[in-house]
Amino acid sequence: MIRKLALLTLAASLLPLAGCQAAATGSADTNAQNQPATTVSERPIAQPAEDFVTISDGIRIDHRGWADLGYRWEWSSRPFGKARTEIELVNPMGDRIAIQASDSSTAVVETSTGRAAWQVRNASPLTSFVANNRAGSTLISCARPEIFLMDINTGNLLARQPVEYVVTTPPVIQNGYAVFGTPTGNVLCHRFGDSAGRPLPPPLEEGLHAWAYSLDGAIDAAPVKVGPLAGFVTEKGHVFFVDILSGSGRGSARISGGMDTDPVTDGQYMYVASRDQSIYAFAPERSTYFWRERTADPITVQPTYNEGTLYVTLASEGLVAFDVSQDALEMGTFGSRRWVSPDASGEVIASQDGDLVVWDAPTITRVDVNTGDVIATLELKGIAEVMAGEFADSDLIAVGEKGQLIRFSAR
Repeated sequence: MIRKLALLTLAASLLPLAGCQAAATGSADTNAQNQPATTVSERPIAQPAEDFVTISDGIRIDHRGWADLGYRWEWSSRPFGKARTEIELVNPMGDRIAIQASDSSTAVVETSTGRAAWQVRNASPLTSFVANNRAGSTLISCARPEIFLMDINTGNLLARQPVEYVVTTPPVIQNGYAVFGTPTGNVLCHRFGDSAGRPLPPPLEEGLHAWAYSLDGAIDAAPVKVGPLAGFVTEKGHVFFVDILSGSGRGSARISGGMDTDPVTDGQYMYVASRDQSIYAFAPERSTYFWRERTADPITVQPTYNEGTLYVTLASEGLVAFDVSQDALEMGTFGSRRWVSPDASGEVIASQDGDLVVWDAPTITRVDVNTGDVIATLELKGIAEVMAGEFADSDLIAVGEKGQLIRFSAR
């Protein structure tokens, strides 16, 4: 699950990066701005010493530390190539990375090089965005009142579609349908395209309002896709499942409060870390939870699910691995602790060569997936966020506090 970044302020003037400078190239339609002269610093071909360190645009790249984590530095970049621009969203998308700025500019950079492919601003500077998604060659850029569909390779605007309500969450997307949550408790489904993600043809180029539900409480937590369903949790603890394509409600339940994190899913169940200091597992079609773990602490760090294990950081225990596998369900041990790591905490963002990668700003940690033992730890000064392109054996993308974008590839 890729999440919204806190606003990051770029420096008032650009600092030269160590290494080569290259002007970004690319083409876009008449809505596109001039291509930014993105400054890119690439890693040396050889790294001769174990303690070799690079200072790139004020960020210290400790090559030995990153090697211990299982990664190596590839490049550093400034996505917009200009000062006083605030970054709101960064979304890795395979061979492209989409970046959203506070002035409503959208930029896409090449994952392999860090160089800008294009940059546009389709909305007013006051427009707020909640997510960027990708369907094939279409970039789906979702603002609170509308959706912009662009060619991900050129930035050409394919369609601009109004959304019936102001939205607060990223969408769950399937077959050209986008399902959002709203501050008024509405679940809204907007059809923007066909099953391949291409915009609807005229006269439907502005999209279609497919269906909507009214729930109890504002919806701030991002919904999750549970098979063909979308799962929601409101601020008042209303849990709801709905079929994305048909709009048919498929389950409703109640808990005592909302969330400080987002729900996660294994594709079959939805896991909810509630403010009532409990972790729940919900199955669609049921009116109540089938597993609950009461905790001694409020859960404020984003949980993660991967391969039958739910990873949750608890303040009084550390990182806890709960067994939520099908085998555990059949044996009656669902939700039991596989291990507890008092030396690790934070959000599990990736796995590298079988081990876990845990981000707890400003520290990134490699953890043994079988025991919870800490293998390596590195402090990342000047880094505000780290995310993975894909969960397993993929790139890590780090975002600097002054707007730097840095890629580390799996070794």
